[in-house]
Amino acid sequence: MRSQQKSSMQQLAEKFSATALINSLLREWRDFEIKNNEIVFSREHKTLSVVLGNYSSVGCHALEAAFYRTTGTHKECISFEVFIQELFGIIDKRNKTDGMHMLYSRVLESCRNLMDILRYRQPDFDALIRKPRLSFIDAEQSLLLGHNIHPCPKSKAEFKKRDHQLYTPEFREAFSLKWGLLSKSYFFQNHSKYFDDKDWYADLFEQDLGCNADRTYLPFPFHPWQFNTLGKNKQVTELINNRELIPVEKTGKLKWRATSSLRTIYCEDSDYMLKFSLSLRITNSIRHLQTVEVVRGLQVHEVMQSTNGRQFLAAHANFMILNEPSFLAIKHASKPIVLETIVLIRENPFSVFAGKESIVLSTLTQPNPYLGEGFLSARNVDAEQWFSMYLENVLDPFVMAQANYGILFGAHQQNIIVQLVDSYPIGVIFRDCQGTGYTRLGYEKMKTEVPSLNIDNGNILDGHMAHALLGYYLIINSTFSLINALATQCDCAEQKMLRMLYQYLCDKKNSALLDSSFVDYLLHSSTLKQKGNFFCCLRGVNENTEKNPLDIYNAIENPLYKISKNVCHA
Repeated sequence: MRSQQKSSMQQLAEKFSATALINSLLREWRDFEIKNNEIVFSREHKTLSVVLGNYSSVGCHALEAAFYRTTGTHKECISFEVFIQELFGIIDKRNKTDGMHMLYSRVLESCRNLMDILRYRQPDFDALIRKPRLSFIDAEQSLLLGHNIHPCPKSKAEFKKRDHQLYTPEFREAFSLKWGLLSKSYFFQNHSKYFDDKDWYADLFEQDLGCNADRTYLPFPFHPWQFNTLGKNKQVTELINNRELIPVEKTGKLKWRATSSLRTIYCEDSDYMLKFSLSLRITNSIRHLQTVEVVRGLQVHEVMQSTNGRQFLAAHANFMILNEPSFLAIKHASKPIVLETIVLIRENPFSVFAGKESIVLSTLTQPNPYLGEGFLSARNVDAEQWFSMYLENVLDPFVMAQANYGILFGAHQQNIIVQLVDSYPIGVIFRDCQGTGYTRLGYEKMKTEVPSLNIDNGNILDGHMAHALLGYYLIINSTFSLINALATQCDCAEQKMLRMLYQYLCDKKNSALLDSSFVDYLLHSSTLKQKGNFFCCLRGVNENTEKNPLDIYNAIENPLYKISKNVCHA
């Protein structure tokens, strides 16, 4: 019985690992064909194929864990490992790179991690998604499959097995913060000018440990895994050796859990979530917070206090931001800020008694890996009604933020928290402010009230870049994934919802927008730009430190443009 269960979990892990990998590859690689219900890759006299479970017009195909090699007329079943190895050989033959071996290792590691997750969560998962109401943290920890268009969504090579079980959200464990007492001369804090809770870290220390710090020291919170890795950091070990940083050995009473983003942790008894730098490669990046990122979080807090920001929030009462108004770091003589020590706070409005259900969009779009259903089918929602309410209550605030206020929210699936009443979307919460940018319209509206808005600081974007980035996050990553989920879970055609999206955009185009360029891009461009996760990962690109984000983007066909052409010829 135990071996059968292992075989079943391995098959599921390989199915979803192959699905995320192949879907990411097909958005960047044209040398394939779909034939006899298989996706086929050819090389000279040999072909590799994987069985196609369901074709998607938005690129979110469903695959089966059935892999084949055909040589001449001989077709044989091969393992997942052999399929990936030989597929990468085909890619490497035509696209010379040094990263293939590393990516192969990460794909297999990701698959092993997913198998462990699926085995661990099988007893509780189906009952959980069928609950009439999910808590915020339940929804965060239900994202078992990860990024649906990525070659290795569950890769965390730096984690040992115990680290996975304790610090990743899927295992639902709770842990305590690690505190240090830091000499004031090495303590760095920055915050929004509108943020009043300057001593939040001291209050949290007292709440957690029940005591106050010595006057010559300030309490500094660490993620416990990151604190252990900082033992290899020269600046931090020097501070510990000189007793400028004194580790606190007492265990705190507050219990924290990882959210779906892993490095952001949640405690229902705290006013804030904490987001840490982690010396860990997740998807495409080493997850060290960058100074420019966290400063932009403070900037968003100030932008929303400007006249333009207040007008936007007043016009969209169903929209909310989880602000990130303060961050800490250790400063050192050799470095202005030690990036590996950055920790920021994020507002935490959630509690078990919150009035609305708040579920991250990536959990809503995820299939139930055990039964092939998912949240949407478990709730028995009407697909067209759900999507119509999504357009009005979730998508619209992001589109209007760009069009009338010049604000660009990086709204991908994991940054969109959908507020639900009776399982239907009535509002949206945006999180992860670091990727927020502004158009020239926004800059002109707010430059006098928000001095940190600088035309040269990297997040005042021209139209070309703004359209590409917002189009990928908001439409390709989020809305197209939702369209596929509703179609597959609720028996509704993708084309029906694409036409609903098209009509929504046409209605927006015909309204009084100050800047209709993004809507025009979606309606009239034959291709859309998308982030190339496969080759980004293959080449070992750290996207967080890329000077030009569009260097890792490529063009894919725009299904909305096809609808516009059909309308024109009707």
